[in-house]
Amino acid sequence: MPSGNSWKDVLRPWVYRMRNTRDRMLGGACTVLLYHRVIDIPSDPQQLAVGPAEFEAHLQVLKSRYRVLTVAEFDHHLLHGKRFPDRSVLLTFDDGYADNHYFARPLLEKYGMQALFYIASGYMGSGREFWWDEVERLLLHRPVPLLLDLQLPDLRLKVPEAGATPNRGDDQEAYASALVQLRKLPGNERDALLIKLRSSIGPAEPRSTHLPMSVEELREFAASPAVVIGAHTVLHPSLAQLPEGEQRQEISASKAQLEHLLGISVPYFSYPFGTGADFSATTERLARAAGFRHTAANYPGFVHARSPQHRFPRHLVRNWQGPEFAHRMEQFAP
Repeated sequence: MPSGNSWKDVLRPWVYRMRNTRDRMLGGACTVLLYHRVIDIPSDPQQLAVGPAEFEAHLQVLKSRYRVLTVAEFDHHLLHGKRFPDRSVLLTFDDGYADNHYFARPLLEKYGMQALFYIASGYMGSGREFWWDEVERLLLHRPVPLLLDLQLPDLRLKVPEAGATPNRGDDQEAYASALVQLRKLPGNERDALLIKLRSSIGPAEPRSTHLPMSVEELREFAASPAVVIGAHTVLHPSLAQLPEGEQRQEISASKAQLEHLLGISVPYFSYPFGTGADFSATTERLARAAGFRHTAANYPGFVHARSPQHRFPRHLVRNWQGPEFAHRMEQFAP
C-alpha cells in the first residue's frame, strides 16, 4: 500500500492537470513569453540572446497560429477578471538592451505586433554593460594567465598562481560564484565590488554588442506603437534579498526615473530574475503600493482571468529555430 507521501506523488500531477483545466475553462489561457535580447553574439553564457532570424521565425509562428495581444488587451482581461481568448499570447522583454531597439522593434513593427519592455532604468544612458555581462567579460574573456589574488567582501575569486597552467575551469567557477553573490547585493554595493574587480583586472572597453539603450535610443524606442514601457528596478538586484526600504527604493525609483526620461506614465513592472527566490509577499506589496497595474514574474504557467496580478507567470524563450519554437509553444499554451 502506498505511503502518504507516495499517494501525494501520484496525485500531484493529476491535481495540477485538473486545476489547469478548471482555470483554462473559467479564465481562458494566455501564454506570456519572456525575451531579453534579439542579436547574434558569439558568447552567451546566460542564454539570453535570440538571433534576429530566429525571432522572426517565432513571430511567423505566432502570427499564423496564435492571437498576440496588445498590452491594453492583456490589461482588459487580467485587471477585470475577463476570460482570456484561447491560444492568446503576450510578448515581454526584460532589461533594456540596445538590440531591442535595433533588431526586435523593427520586426515587431513588420508583423504588426506589440511587446511590453521592462527597463532597468539605472543602466539607460550609462554606456556600461549590465552587471552580469561585465562580470562575464572580466572573468571569461580576460587574457591568460592572469596573476591575481582578489578577495572582496562576500566574494572570493580563485585564479592561477604564478607559473601555473591556465585553467578555464577556474574562470567558470569564479564566474558562477560571482553571479550568485552579486545578485544578492544592493546595487551600490555591487557596483563598488565591480569597480575593485575592474581596477584589479585592468581596463577594458564595454562591448558594443552588450550595451543598454542610450537615453536618445530609449526615447525613440518608446515612441514606437510596437513598444510599451515597463519598469524593472534601477540596478537589477534580487529584490527579496534586500531590506524593505531598499526594495521600495529600487521599485519606486525605477518608475520615477523612466517617467521623467520619457514623459509618460509607466504602470507596469517585472521582478529582476523573477523566480520565487527573487521576490516575496513584501515585494508584491511594494509593487502594488508603487502604483503598478500588474507585475510579471519568471516561472512557467499560463495566465488566466484569476491569475495573481502582481506575480503572473511567464515562459522564458531561448534561441530556438522556428520548428522548435512551434513545438515549445504547444507545450506552453494549454
